[in-house]
Amino acid sequence: MEEENGKQEPTGEQKELLAGKFKSVDALVRAYGELEAEFTRRSQRLKALEGEERKGEEAHPVMDDDGLFQAVSENEAVKARVLDDYLKSLKGVPLLSATGTGVTAPPQKPRTIREAGALALGFLNKTDP
Repeated sequence: MEEENGKQEPTGEQKELLAGKFKSVDALVRAYGELEAEFTRRSQRLKALEGEERKGEEAHPVMDDDGLFQAVSENEAVKARVLDDYLKSLKGVPLLSATGTGVTAPPQKPRTIREAGALALGFLNKTDP
């Protein structure tokens, strides 16, 4: 069964398949073409995103412990910052005061005459090198 324009008319079985969503074979072919074009666009976009991701990985390579240690060791500013942060995180007595001078021990204050005498004898008997 051919129509006047030379196209074959769908059979009864084809009409049932097309009736659900498409009105004709031409509509089905057009929808398939649009679907194929959309798939191509999405595939190209995905490929472009994967390329950008690879470029990002090359620009910022993941470093292991040795690579990270070497990178920090070669950069004095980073090394100083890491060391400063570490020293600030330590609890307890600081190694140096903010001015770079050594930290002195707190003064010993004797409570009795006997403690004062023992402290004085300790200072007197101390020999300086």
